[in-house]
Amino acid sequence: MARELTAPRVAIHRRRKTLIARNGAFARVWAAQLLSQSATRMYQMGALWWLLGQVTTGDRGLASGLFLVCAALPPVVLAPLVARAIAAHPSRTVLGAAVLGGAVLMAVLAGCGVLFGTPTLAVYPAMFALASCQALFDPCLTKAVPELVEDGDIEDATAFEQSSYSLVGMAGALFGAVLVDRIGLTGVVLVSACAYAAAAVFVATVRPRPQETGPGGTGSGILRTWRLLADLPFVRLALICFATANFFITATFVVLPLYTKDVLHAPALTLGLLEGALWLGLLVGVFTGKHLPGHPRFIGSGCVALFGAAVLVPALTSERPAVPAALAVAGWAVGATNVVFVAAFQRAVPAEAKAAFFAAMLALLGAGFPVAALLFGLAGDLVPPQALFLVQAAGLLPVAAVLALRGRSATHPVPGPGPSLQNQKESR
Repeated sequence: MARELTAPRVAIHRRRKTLIARNGAFARVWAAQLLSQSATRMYQMGALWWLLGQVTTGDRGLASGLFLVCAALPPVVLAPLVARAIAAHPSRTVLGAAVLGGAVLMAVLAGCGVLFGTPTLAVYPAMFALASCQALFDPCLTKAVPELVEDGDIEDATAFEQSSYSLVGMAGALFGAVLVDRIGLTGVVLVSACAYAAAAVFVATVRPRPQETGPGGTGSGILRTWRLLADLPFVRLALICFATANFFITATFVVLPLYTKDVLHAPALTLGLLEGALWLGLLVGVFTGKHLPGHPRFIGSGCVALFGAAVLVPALTSERPAVPAALAVAGWAVGATNVVFVAAFQRAVPAEAKAAFFAAMLALLGAGFPVAALLFGLAGDLVPPQALFLVQAAGLLPVAAVLALRGRSATHPVPGPGPSLQNQKESR
């Protein structure tokens, strides 16, 4: 009788455990993702700040812009190769190769730094190579989620996976900023090598279940996606607007280091705190955006306009409390927009076209960052950072207006926010 009474309590207790407590395999792979992304982000922050100290004031914009181009290009230019590698090899092999490659790369760079000093030009190819490792790891983990968890846990697993970007954005920025001032660039590289090595150990202990895949190619799926957009005018308009907006939004990562160095005359920790505020706002926006009322076109246009208004604050003042608060608001606008529109796309795009559609969407949205990094970096050597914030705001406000006004005639295929918002994390 005692067993009959206690058994249900045990079952209830087990059901209340989080996914990472119930599934050790997924927990280890998620830990590997956190470690690898943190290592990449720490190196990016540390090397960028170190680079700004190595070049003269008139060349800082170009130097930082080219460096961020190296960080942004791999997910775009290597997308076909990454897709083929993920399709052709077991997930564990691809994940292991990505993190082991990052560990070896950072170990070699750290060794060179200890023995000979780090050449200024070496940070560029190292950033490209490290970003390439991460560009291989992240989509492979997304593909491997069904191999690691049961079908009923896929949404929870996706939530953990996608939350890592904001968590790492905050933590990696802060740690990279603190470490580069305390132990120098070589120390940051060594810490990144250790993080990647630990990630490789975690991946080596996991045995994902292989999944059967159906026929069909990525290229043909993307072509079908573009044809599909002809029947989804609001989705097409939203993609065009957000690709344009993303060009100005991602420029923030170019302008902020110049603003911190040349306007605030502050240390790397300040840059980490400013970027951390941006990522914190994005994380809050991800979890609160689903509660916003109204049609997606009004929410999207309002959030784009809000981001533009927020970056006006550092353009007009250098007051320390005001700037991080404005950046947090800007991050919230991005996070809230992502939630609302990914949910709207989930409802509007047919199930058989979603994989190719979201792959095309990410490629389109990510393609603007390398261009923005280069152009805003070049402009940063000609005009003060405050003027670049004004350019961002000026570019975003027309996008918000177009989305609000032109979206009126193209809203029919996309219903307003509803209960299916809970599924938005499936493809973020």
